[in-house]
Amino acid sequence: MKKLVLILGLLPLTAMAEPSHDGRHGGGKPPMHFFGEADGEQHLPPILNKLDLSEKQEAEIKSLMKTRFSDGDSRAKADHASRAELHALSFSPDYSEEKAKALFEKSTALHQQLVLEKAKLDHEIFMLLTTDQQEKLKAELGKFDH
Repeated sequence: MKKLVLILGLLPLTAMAEPSHDGRHGGGKPPMHFFGEADGEQHLPPILNKLDLSEKQEAEIKSLMKTRFSDGDSRAKADHASRAELHALSFSPDYSEEKAKALFEKSTALHQQLVLEKAKLDHEIFMLLTTDQQEKLKAELGKFDH
């Protein structure tokens, strides 16, 4: 009985230790990052796979992704670190509302910049598509609840 209690008590820790990759991200590969794959190779966003892109369009989109976000991973890490710093402050004896507001503003500014750059990239990609591809993309996006 004691072993069962011990095992049940450790289950949440094992689940949190490393999230499993259940195939949704390419059969065990790490999930895609905001700016491309962890292996450094640029991959098209999955939603573009249904658009029958030409080789030229694929190359132009990959080039845009690479040039727009060459340092994107470091900015995403800075955004994450800023939010982690705010979280750590919440559980610190040094907490003050002024410090929390300053960290919140920093985190918000970093995240806002990332989202704005992503929106610009999305628009540039959209403008590379033919009218038919744009309509297909709009229809696909309409299926998702944003």
